[in-house]
Amino acid sequence: MPAISQAFRCFDEVARRGSVRKAAETLHLTAAAVNQQILNLERTVGVPLFDRLPRGMQLTTAGDIMLAAVRRGQRDFDNALAQVEEFRDVRRGHVNLGVSHSSAENLIPEVIGKLMASHPGVTYNVRSGNGATLLRWVANGEVDVAYCLRRALPPPGVEEVRAWPQRLGVVTAPDHPLAQAGKTVRLRDCLGHPLVLMAQDMELSSMARLIEPRLHGELRPVVETSSVAMARSLVERGQAVAFLIPENVAREVAAKALSWTPLLDAGALLHSCLYQRTGYSTTAVMGVFIAAMDEVIEAVRARFDEVPGALIEPVNFAV
Repeated sequence: MPAISQAFRCFDEVARRGSVRKAAETLHLTAAAVNQQILNLERTVGVPLFDRLPRGMQLTTAGDIMLAAVRRGQRDFDNALAQVEEFRDVRRGHVNLGVSHSSAENLIPEVIGKLMASHPGVTYNVRSGNGATLLRWVANGEVDVAYCLRRALPPPGVEEVRAWPQRLGVVTAPDHPLAQAGKTVRLRDCLGHPLVLMAQDMELSSMARLIEPRLHGELRPVVETSSVAMARSLVERGQAVAFLIPENVAREVAAKALSWTPLLDAGALLHSCLYQRTGYSTTAVMGVFIAAMDEVIEAVRARFDEVPGALIEPVNFAV
């Protein structure tokens, strides 16, 4: 395996051999080149890493600490390279996935579209449902993984393996008063407008209602629906507002058909998560799929981070 850096490689070999000359012979370098790498590393660290003795080079206490760190880093680097190589060599495989209805519209087709180009031998089975149904399918082994909003308490036998931050926002027509440039919006600011809310068995509905429990009784929707597509369509046609996350409206916002403004309420920061059966080993093909999801979700997040007030915490990995 290749070394993380030439300096680390020289440092490790001198520590093994106890001699710059012997290390240089092993590395097929000149002794002067190896010695210069050691001097450069010591200059970076700020203290000597070796005691220069008549019998050879002996690690100092600082050198021992650095050597352990270098070897840990090299092992991690080697493991990462091995995983990348494994993913790159995936020719065939199957992804058995459960997702929310809204994610099945845009996000997952974009992920699969990318992989159809890079890994044409991989096949997919995608089922959609609400969060409770998806996690039940995982627990029963009907799907390998499920992608949905984070649950406070997953069912027994199900564990979270990856999480992506999401912020709930107000979706309006572009000329709506709540979409004014630079305007900050909280849930209470939306109550005077016609509301299109997700049906109560939908996770987005419960999240919107929990942001500020005191306002729960004032959230009286004109339309309540289990269809994110219907919510978008109704908002686009008039003065109604809906509460959705960026992946639900990325295309429409990019096309300037809709506007998305982040809710600044503390409870508006959510997480979308990938769940699997407890103890399930991630396969190479699933690793490829997760990497593609990372790429697509990060691209959406980057676009929406440009919206004032939308900045959210870095991607969190929960293993």
